[in-house]
Amino acid sequence: PRMLKSLLVAAVLLSPQQPQTAPPHPKPPETGIILGTVVLPEGQTATDPVEVILLSPRYTDLWNSDVAKRLDVYWERYKPAFAQNKEYFFEVSRMAHREAIDFIIVRMRRDAANNVSEYVHEASSDGKFEFKNIPFGDYKILAVGAAQNQDFIWEDSVAVRTPIPQFLELKKRLP
Repeated sequence: PRMLKSLLVAAVLLSPQQPQTAPPHPKPPETGIILGTVVLPEGQTATDPVEVILLSPRYTDLWNSDVAKRLDVYWERYKPAFAQNKEYFFEVSRMAHREAIDFIIVRMRRDAANNVSEYVHEASSDGKFEFKNIPFGDYKILAVGAAQNQDFIWEDSVAVRTPIPQFLELKKRLP
């Protein structure tokens, strides 16, 4: 019995052992950079800092549905006024978009999984902005600002698919 134990111990000690490998390190998420400029109307300068918001697909969907709901409500409420003055619709549309942006920013700040400071920036005085370490995906960019006492909202979409910086000019203004 003693000899058997000794042989078993020797067999275990002398048996080839698998080298222990370190567990694989998780691959960091692939990220990119978005660089851009908010283009103000010709000859105008911003009277307040322009706020630039980067919306992930989740927040883009939420923003789109919130804008649609607000426009539907306002359409029903102000239909007679729109019939008399079609320009009034643009004012109400701008109001619906602005309210939806405010709603989304509040929602982003409430979401514990989201670091809102990475997705809401102020553009520099010359309209430049930058978002770093953005996970690959499709995004909507919104900007809100004022020039010569008129509010403006800009919008664009960008696909981040490479670590090479994406450059864009926010020119498209919402009504």
